Amino acid sequence: MTDSPYLFSAAEHPLQDATDRLKVREAVSGFGIALRYQERAPDPIGAPEGDWCETGHSIFILSGRIRYRFDTHTVEAGPGDMLHIPAGPEHRHKPSVAGPDVVRYVLTEFE
Repeated sequence: MTDSPYLFSAAEHPLQDATDRLKVREAVSGFGIALRYQERAPDPIGAPEGDWCETGHSIFILSGRIRYRFDTHTVEAGPGDMLHIPAGPEHRHKPSVAGPDVVRYVLTEFE
C-alpha cells in the first residue's frame, strides 16, 4: 500500500465505545477534519435528551434511521441519505436514533 496523507486505514483506528450507546472509529486528518464511522444505539425509553451540538457535519447513512432536532424543525434520514449541517449556534442540533435499530453512518466533522 502506498503511504499517503489522504489514506486512513480503518484497521489502525479501532471501533471504540464513546458512550454506552455510541461506538466510534475516528481518523483525524492533517486538514482539520475528523473522519468517523459511528454506530448509535437507540436511547432507552424515557432517557433524557442529549446536549446541543454546534459542530458542523456531513453525514452518509449506511443503515438504520437517525433523527436530528434543530431549533426550527426535525429531520429523519435513512440508508443512502446524506445530510450537511453547517457549524455554528444557528445550526445547533441534537441527534437521536429514529426506530428500534442501531444506526450506522459515516461523517466528517469540522469547525
